[in-house]
Amino acid sequence: MSSQFERSEEIEKIVVSLMRDRADLFGGLFQYIFPEMISCGLRVDKPAPPNQKWILKIVGVKNQFTLINGEKKYIIYGYETTWSNLSYEKKVAHVASMLKHIDYPTEEEMNDLAEKGKDYQYGKTIKPDITDWRTFLTAPGFGVGWDEEGNIVPNLLEKKEVSI
Repeated sequence: MSSQFERSEEIEKIVVSLMRDRADLFGGLFQYIFPEMISCGLRVDKPAPPNQKWILKIVGVKNQFTLINGEKKYIIYGYETTWSNLSYEKKVAHVASMLKHIDYPTEEEMNDLAEKGKDYQYGKTIKPDITDWRTFLTAPGFGVGWDEEGNIVPNLLEKKEVSI
């Protein structure tokens, strides 16, 4: 039996809002990554396992799979049951966390590839480490357990002074 996922317009709208209103949070990411490159879905055929720690995951779509998926280079997914129980502020924070997983080239890398007549291979993701996520963990209202149930976080789309 295969898993059933439904496209999540809510997550897609948050991605667009973060890209439009909070590009300052993501360095040069949005020079190379666009909303139409990200597909978002939630698993609806069963609830998340009780011991599952993550709310959303992101995977890259590379190589031959890009022929099947067209413009899509990244997929953000999770379980509808856990997603629907989150506050809007936590939803925004989780989507921002997923966007921080996207690996993107520097301008120098793009120039080097262009000189060689090659294109950048989209679909790469990075795993977080404490150095990469230090600003996220030390941002006002976040901290190490920001994603734990019951913790309240600021809305990154409204609190422009909060930087992650």
